[in-house]
Formats: sequence, structure tokens, C-alpha cells
Amino acid sequence: MSVSRPNGTKILLPRSGPDQFWQLIHDHFAGEDSRKWKYLAMLALRENAGWPLDRIGNVFGHPKGHVTRCLARIKGELRKDFEASPEFLELDDELSWESEEDLLEEESGEGDETTAIGE
Repeated sequence: MSVSRPNGTKILLPRSGPDQFWQLIHDHFAGEDSRKWKYLAMLALRENAGWPLDRIGNVFGHPKGHVTRCLARIKGELRKDFEASPEFLELDDELSWESEEDLLEEESGEGDETTAIGE
């Protein structure tokens, strides 16, 4: 799989193992930024190991809400710096792309009309 930076630079993600992947993350994203590495560690625990937010908070000494904000921030930074094919993008509940109007419509019950296929 490959990703592209906004400037068009393509980066080939390795299939050989995690060491090369993390080296690419170092070279093209996090560098020596300890905050990014801390947030990437939180993201890895959440996404790869399935840890609950409160346990991640226990490890890093943060409340659950702060962990949620850290995860949202690092995901946003990764999405900003790298482009992925649409089939690889999975939207999270934390980073919903719905507009405020859509959410208000759902709460008020508007927009619940459905149309059968072929009508």
C-alpha cells in the first residue's frame, strides 16, 4: 500500500514488517517530536490492541477525555499529512464528518423519510 503527501510525494508502505513502517513514520511524520510519539503510542494501543480509553489514560496519567482529544488530534494530523485511498479510510465516531445541521435534523426527527428503491 502507498500513501501520498498533499504535495504529491508518494510513500510506499512496506509489507515486510513493523520496523520499516515505524521508520517511515519517523522519517516522514513524527521525527523527534515526543508529543507525536506519545500520541502514536496511544493510537497503537487503541487501534491495534483494543485497549479501552480509561486504561490508556492510566498508562499515560491522563483522564479518559484527554485521551480522546489526543487520539482525535493525532488522527487529524495523520490525515492532514497523508492521503489514503478511499477504501482505506474509516471514519470514527470521534471524528464524525457530519455537519451540525445533519445532527440537529436527526435529533428533531426530520429527514427520517425513506424511499423504496425504484420509486
